[in-house]
Amino acid sequence: MKKFNKKNIFEYNLGKKLRFLTYIAFALIIIIGFSFYYYFSLQHMDNFFVNIINSLINHVKLQITSLSLLGALYATTFGGLFFIPIPVEILFFAFLRAGTSSPILISLYILGLIISFTINYVVGSRLSEVSKKIITPKRFYKIKVSLNKYGIWTIFAFNVLPLPAQPLATLVGVFKYNKAKFYLAFILGQTIKFSVFALAYFYIL
Repeated sequence: MKKFNKKNIFEYNLGKKLRFLTYIAFALIIIIGFSFYYYFSLQHMDNFFVNIINSLINHVKLQITSLSLLGALYATTFGGLFFIPIPVEILFFAFLRAGTSSPILISLYILGLIISFTINYVVGSRLSEVSKKIITPKRFYKIKVSLNKYGIWTIFAFNVLPLPAQPLATLVGVFKYNKAKFYLAFILGQTIKFSVFALAYFYIL
């Protein structure tokens, strides 16, 4: 029976990680390729399912561009997702200029963010086992310990400041950070941020 020394184990684990990363890269290429195919070709086809997708996309775009209350909810429901870049802070001022009540607007924004950040967190938690295949378990749990120690302040800072909080929500999901602390930190941070934006709009700008 063949014995494994440390070198054999290292090479075996490295090979597994490289194969896994190759699969991930291949999957990303397929997703990106399909996105381009849809944008440049598929969306112009007269197909029942394509027409439904187009109708939903056009509905969301119309509501956001018309600066309706539903559009405010859509802005953060979709813009809060880590893979959809929508400038929700800039849109916030656009909604205020359109005459939207600031308390209502902030409430809709926070509701949309609760939906999108929950999705980000869940996606991250599903990638928890995946991340353990990319980084060593020792490093994984070292990061998790640091996150448990400083996470609430990091999450709060990323949300109260105009920083990329969307991918952070996915990251804390990967390490299965305490949900109660996660929601408390990000909701408080986002509420303070948009309240300050509203005050600045009415009294400074």
